[in-house]
Amino acid sequence: MTDTMSPRAATEGTWALPLLALAPAALVRLFTEPSTPWLAASWVLVALSAALVAAGWSTVLRHGTRTGGAWATCLLAHGAFVWNVIALVRQ
Repeated sequence: MTDTMSPRAATEGTWALPLLALAPAALVRLFTEPSTPWLAASWVLVALSAALVAAGWSTVLRHGTRTGGAWATCLLAHGAFVWNVIALVRQ
């Protein structure tokens, strides 16, 4: 049986970039009290992550997705994004 999905279909890597963009802000928030420069940097990283999530959805809508693992990583990326936004708004 052949793979009918496009070679550019969304994979786990599609959603890994937004997670990597959110990692520094999340780690600082978990282990210390973020300072004002870190809060400003966190907003920039959340905005970057939002752009990468939008690009990921664009790929999914145009080319589909390959595996269930991509959807699991998608849920993880969205959960981390929402958690960071809520944490930033509350501060």
